[in-house]
Amino acid sequence: MGNKIHVAVSVFFEIKDAEIYGGKGSIGYSEAKIDMYTDCLDGFNLQEFAKHQGEIISGFVKVPEENTRIISRTEYEEHTEDSEWED
Repeated sequence: MGNKIHVAVSVFFEIKDAEIYGGKGSIGYSEAKIDMYTDCLDGFNLQEFAKHQGEIISGFVKVPEENTRIISRTEYEEHTEDSEWED
C-alpha cells in the first residue's frame, strides 16, 4: 500500500481552579491533539504524550499538575457542547 494513512490522536483534560476558567472552584476543559501519518507512529508513546500534554496545560494555566486530569471524549463533549469557544 503506497498511500500514507493520516491519524489524529486527542487527549482530553479537566482543569480545576485555573484563572482562565474563573479561578478557585472553577472547572475548565481542554484538548491536546496531534496529527500524524501512521509511518510516524514507530516509537510514539501515547502515555508519554498524554502525561507531557497534561504538564504543558497545567503550566500554561498556572495550576498544580494534580488539578489537571485526563478525561474521556464523552465527558469532554458533555461539558463543552454548548461552549462559546467551540467552532
